[in-house]
Amino acid sequence: MNRWVLLNPGPVNVTERVRRSLLGPDICHREEEFSDLLKGVRQKLLSIFGISSTHTVAVFTGSGTTALEAMLCSFGDAKKKTLVLSNGIYGERIRSILALHEIPHRAIEGGAGSFPALEEIESALREDPSIESIAMVHHETSTGMLNPLSAVATLAKKYKKFFLVDAVSSLGAEPVHFKKDSIDLCAGTSGKCLHGFPGISFVILSKKAKAALQKKKPRSLSLDLSGMLKFSEENGTAFTPAVQTLYAFNEALEELKKQGLQARIRLYRKKSKILQQGIENLGLRFLVEKPSRSHVLTAVWTPASIAYHKLHDRLKKEGFVIYAGQSALQGKIFRVSNLGDVSIPDLRRFLRRLGKILSEK
Repeated sequence: MNRWVLLNPGPVNVTERVRRSLLGPDICHREEEFSDLLKGVRQKLLSIFGISSTHTVAVFTGSGTTALEAMLCSFGDAKKKTLVLSNGIYGERIRSILALHEIPHRAIEGGAGSFPALEEIESALREDPSIESIAMVHHETSTGMLNPLSAVATLAKKYKKFFLVDAVSSLGAEPVHFKKDSIDLCAGTSGKCLHGFPGISFVILSKKAKAALQKKKPRSLSLDLSGMLKFSEENGTAFTPAVQTLYAFNEALEELKKQGLQARIRLYRKKSKILQQGIENLGLRFLVEKPSRSHVLTAVWTPASIAYHKLHDRLKKEGFVIYAGQSALQGKIFRVSNLGDVSIPDLRRFLRRLGKILSEK
């Protein structure tokens, strides 16, 4: 099969080095070989983000949503509220998880492509002492909007609230300042901007959050963050893990370590600039205004001259996989990501093919 250039927000194209690592030896997850593998992954994660002395990390087998749900249901308090800041599908997912676990919460909503006003957030924090924590998505993948992480972090610090972040589709591509922004819990995954395969996820916790978590009653067996953290810190796992996928994640982190986090972030900015400039040159319209667009994914209004499914199918025949809009935006927009091992030549070829298809209509 010829290589597809995956312009969807995960799974991503991976390097041959990462792909070959799946052929590592079969090992038992109760033996030292697995302990060494897991220890290496955890150390690399903390080292890459410069938080080895301030944070710890629990590793799960599962998608990014696995880590997100573990974080929310484990840290949520039956007597205190979580303030949810939502402006898209993934902000709504935070609300859904809290509701399913019957965790008290309050939501402040922004529309697609906008974020709740900071004044409204501060007013809620000032007026409602029952709020214990703030939860938000960093990169809202449904729209390609990068939400104001540091601005919210300032409010969390001012009002002494725990700060919970879904960085599933931003970690590794956008700056996340764990220490400066006092991020207490952060959900991430292997299969997006960290360039591994899907199937490994993790929660990074501050030492303060770890102490608070240990006082909370578990709501789940397999998603018990406190229990999984205890196993992870002993370089073990509570349940049978996806060993081969962890091999691949270890190699992906090695690649990132060699490249350097800041170099990876600069490359994402460069790829995003080329992609967005090319889309603008084709006369297409963006869903999100430029200052708020992420460097990971770009949402574009589908031109009236062609239906999304036809555009998708034409591009797929040419070797490019784009992504549909979700919910109310389904059929109205298409999304183009530049995650993973997608090169600048790949993006230039995509823009040429997209322009040719649109010119035929």
